[in-house]
Formats: sequence, C-alpha cells, structure tokens
Amino acid sequence: MKLSVSKPQRYAKRRAHTATHLLHSELGIIFPDTKQAGSLVDNDLLRFDFYAERLLTEWELAQIQKHVNQMIYLGLEVKTEEMAIDDAVKLGAKMFFEEKYGDRVRVVQVENWDFSDNFDDEAVAHFAGYGKFISIELCGGTHVETTDQLWWFPIISQEAVASGIKRITALTGARVNEKAESLTAILDQLNGELQVKAASQLPEKAKKLVKELTEAQSKVESLETQVITTLLKSGEKKSNADFGVIMLVPSTTNFKMLAGIVKNEIGSQNCCFFTAEGNYLILTDEMTNAKELTQKFGLKGGGNPQQVQGRDPKIVELFD
Repeated sequence: MKLSVSKPQRYAKRRAHTATHLLHSELGIIFPDTKQAGSLVDNDLLRFDFYAERLLTEWELAQIQKHVNQMIYLGLEVKTEEMAIDDAVKLGAKMFFEEKYGDRVRVVQVENWDFSDNFDDEAVAHFAGYGKFISIELCGGTHVETTDQLWWFPIISQEAVASGIKRITALTGARVNEKAESLTAILDQLNGELQVKAASQLPEKAKKLVKELTEAQSKVESLETQVITTLLKSGEKKSNADFGVIMLVPSTTNFKMLAGIVKNEIGSQNCCFFTAEGNYLILTDEMTNAKELTQKFGLKGGGNPQQVQGRDPKIVELFD
C-alpha cells in the first residue's frame, strides 16, 4: 500500500510548530528560567505548556502576541541545520537535558533582524535584547521556510493546568480566518439584537444596558425589602419553647435578605421561617447554637452556629 502525506495538514502543522518556537522565545523574556513542559501541535492550532509560578498579565499576553506578529510580518527565515552537538551548545540552542542526543543534532533557528525600519523604538529595543537569534532550538519537527507563512498569531486562552505549569493556546493560518469569521458572525448577531448599526457602538450600548439592569435590580431589592419588612411586622407568627418566632413565609421569599432584616425588625431571638415547600431559615441568638437546634428536630441543612438554611419537608409538619 502506498502511503501519502496530506499537504494541507502538513503545512498547517508546520505553521503551528514554528509558532511554538517563537512563543517559547517570548516567554523566556518574561520568565528567564522557564522551559517547555509539554505541547500540542495540530492543524493551525498550538497548545504550549511551560513552567511558571504565575499566570501572565493581560498586558504581557498582549506584548507576546504583538512581538510574535512582528516576527511574522517581517518574514524572517527559518533555518534548519545539522551540526555537532557541541557547536549547538556554543550557539546557545535550547535543549531538553532529560532527552538523549547523539553527536550530531538538528537545529532550527530564526536569526534576528534589524527592526528599526519597520517598528517603533519599543520593538527595536525588545528585539535587540535577543542577540543573534530570536529562536534557536534542537528540534526534529517540520517547520515553515519563513515566518510570514504563519499568517497571523492570536492567543485565544491562558490557563493553569497544574502546580507551577501554565498553558497558552493560540492559532495560526486558516484557523485565524475561521476564528475571525466566527467572531464576525457573533458581532453581527449582537448588532441586530442590541439594535446598533456598527460593532464600535456595542461597548456604549452594553454600558447603558448594564446601568439600566443595575437600576432595575436596585428597585427590585427595594421592593423585596418593603415586602419582607411588612411581612415581619404584620404576618402571622407562632412561638414555642425553642423559637420566639415561627413563621410561614411565601415561597418567593429571599432568605438572604430576610436574614439581614430580621435583626432590625424582630431583635435578637431564635426565629424559624419556612415555606410550604419545606425551605427554611433558622436564626438564633448568641446563647443558642443553630446547628444543634436543627439537629434536635432532625432537619437537613447547613450553615453556622447562628444561622442554618436548608430544605426539608419535615419542617412543615413540625411547625405549620
């Protein structure tokens, strides 16, 4: 059987692989002692794991993306060369010492460039710090001939995957187009639903909607407070040896808000509030342990010594 290689897939993996080398170099600027902890090279998709004690800041991520894309823009040559391992060491090639190498090794290198005619002073100073090579590693994988073949390099996520290990996921080539088309479709949908003419108007529209929502929530909370206060003042209450107040409350009662209001309206005493469905809230004074009181009645719930909340239909039979 004759085997064949899919050229589109091979080129897509080449782009992603070369991008991991450029990313690795940029990470070394921020974390000088970092090294690769693992990687995935797929069709125009790369996932790079590296050793670091913290996540990158948003600014650092933006700088890495910016600098890698500047490397791509210039179409830097990616050279592959076999040499004696001692020569590779002298050149400063990155290598993984847990791996075993022969006397001759394959070195993938991207030489530095004069950035002064193309970019600002920050970029010129940044790349000057690299020295002769932007990237030089021992590697047996396939790579592009020039960096502009990557097309573009957007970082799409960053995460911590284990103690001291972080992960960056990024795209190259055709995946960038797919992502752009997907985001464009989402923006078009938002433009229609939020009734704006252009995507540039979305932030202002979103800010306005958040303000309106916050104001509406404030009004709802104010009404809930009034309802609960009225309920505590005029609602039917019972009591027994354990509770100064036992009260059946509506199913829609906000127990969190109720707990905050009780002290002002009823004072410091043991209280039990419950709904017809068995949801309940028990509040106690400093002399009584709410958890012990809950256990006394065999109720299921959780909380702290002065407040327990839960759901147990048994409470309706006990106090209704």
